[in-house]
Amino acid sequence: MSVYLDHNASAPLHPEVLEAMLPFFKGTHGNASSLHTSGRFLRSALETARLQVAGLVNSTPQQVMFTSGGTEANNTVIKSYFMGGECQRILSGEMEHASVLQPLKQVQKQGCQVEYVSSTADGVIDLNNSERSIDGFKPNLISLQLANNETGVIQPIEAIRQQVKSNETRFHSDATQAVGKIKVDFKALDIDLMSLSAHKFQGPQSCGALIIKNEVLQTPLISGGYQESGRRAGTENVALIVGTGKAAEIAARNLLERQAYLLELRRYFEQQLVSSIPAVKIFGEASQRLPNTSYFAIPYYHGETLLMQLDKAGFALASGSACHSEVTHPSHVLSSMGVDPDLALNAVRISFGMENTQKHIDQLIGTLNDLINQLPPMMRQVAGS
Repeated sequence: MSVYLDHNASAPLHPEVLEAMLPFFKGTHGNASSLHTSGRFLRSALETARLQVAGLVNSTPQQVMFTSGGTEANNTVIKSYFMGGECQRILSGEMEHASVLQPLKQVQKQGCQVEYVSSTADGVIDLNNSERSIDGFKPNLISLQLANNETGVIQPIEAIRQQVKSNETRFHSDATQAVGKIKVDFKALDIDLMSLSAHKFQGPQSCGALIIKNEVLQTPLISGGYQESGRRAGTENVALIVGTGKAAEIAARNLLERQAYLLELRRYFEQQLVSSIPAVKIFGEASQRLPNTSYFAIPYYHGETLLMQLDKAGFALASGSACHSEVTHPSHVLSSMGVDPDLALNAVRISFGMENTQKHIDQLIGTLNDLINQLPPMMRQVAGS
């Protein structure tokens, strides 16, 4: 038995996506920038994918710039503003993904001013804090995630956007975890830039996009050619881009029905979890969350130990961000929420996909109970009480 429950790290490639990509691996050659027949064919496929991605997030095709994934998209936003001479003050969040936090540290060393807004104990950006920071700090760039990759908590981006009074402030959102799981409307969010990654919604790894409004991105992160309308140089990987477009098309199908199914799975899991292990802590449970995500901790049961034992039993979960899988200190997300460090080290994330069922949940709960029963009596009493 092998049950995959780590879709926030990477969702399994959809069969239709693989089918769409295969011809571009096997039977085509050339360069999408070439003017001959093969080049024009590749260009047409690339532009079709651009249209499909735009359809998923309600942008125009011209606003879609393909990247190698969400990490590159986030780096592009932060570092391009610094290289363009505009990056003086950046406002971000304490709970952001490493692909935002690390570039921020880099540009800060180069002279940029960076300020971070805190979150509440429920994992939501504090709106009073964000308003004070926007009014007092007067950022040139705001970068805040749409949904947290660990807790799944959806952030009030539209409300924060309304706090911005200056037309000179650019607003970026890392929507990597949200796209394909909930409705994401770039136009309705009224932001300037948005990152996404294909493998989070059953597309190929190493491909994503940055959605750009009104050509606000002035300095390319990667230069040396005129691909992507001069915004990102380098020969396009058409096969992966085609797969990204197909995954976007599939994700747009019956989104509400998929969302409802995943939400029912999450609710069922958390009901069974609390019923079996009353001492369990579910992080962000009072907040609006992605329908497929539950982040929890069992007292006195170290998260990495639990993950390894679950893996042996045939269940693939995560301790938080896959980009931090080798880090042994408490999650910075949980630290921002004020979670006790000892409890934070016990955190485990489950993220469902459409192939998961209630039977899988029943099997997982049974395994968790078996593992708790193997603990020493005192620890078992606390963990399962």
